[in-house]
Amino acid sequence: MNARLSIAAACAGLTLAVTGCGTSAAPSAQSTAPTTTTTTAAADPVKWVGAFCAGTTPVLTGAVELITVVATNAENPAAIKEGMLKLLDTGAKAMADTEKKLKEVGTPGPEHQAMHDDLVKMFGDGAKEYVSVREQISKIDASAPDFMAQVEKVGGDAADPSKLSDQIKKLDADPKFKDAIAKAPECTEMRTKLGKMLGK
Repeated sequence: MNARLSIAAACAGLTLAVTGCGTSAAPSAQSTAPTTTTTTAAADPVKWVGAFCAGTTPVLTGAVELITVVATNAENPAAIKEGMLKLLDTGAKAMADTEKKLKEVGTPGPEHQAMHDDLVKMFGDGAKEYVSVREQISKIDASAPDFMAQVEKVGGDAADPSKLSDQIKKLDADPKFKDAIAKAPECTEMRTKLGKMLGK
């Protein structure tokens, strides 16, 4: 998880989260009751996107806080390290909880099974990577002259914030989920929190 790339990607994701989802159409009169098949009932799309937004919010708000920490502590790597560890702790828990919640809620329909599976995997892999990266960064000496260079060598891209922004874009482009996002309180909370932090 390259630190600079992650921060830049987070900015893009935050903009989408606030402006993209924030322009969702007002809830339609059409019912969002779960559709059924001959075997199992599809998950309520409002609950499904709610689980997604609930897990995304701590990661993106944490990214905003980290961006601020980095910007105001250019000469204080210890503070930057502390901010990174805080984000990683919060993010790991949020993503692990979301992986579990999405599995419990289930897929919102057979046509969205692939997206559901991708999200479950993304949050699960992201949680594991955050734990791994957190362990590695905790061992790096913040007073080392190459502290940031060492940090940038840690981790992979499983928890890249740009993946969240890509998913937000996909959900907002789907009429079924666009309507659900407008109704889910967790998504409203995400837009509100990020909007306040970004001055939107």
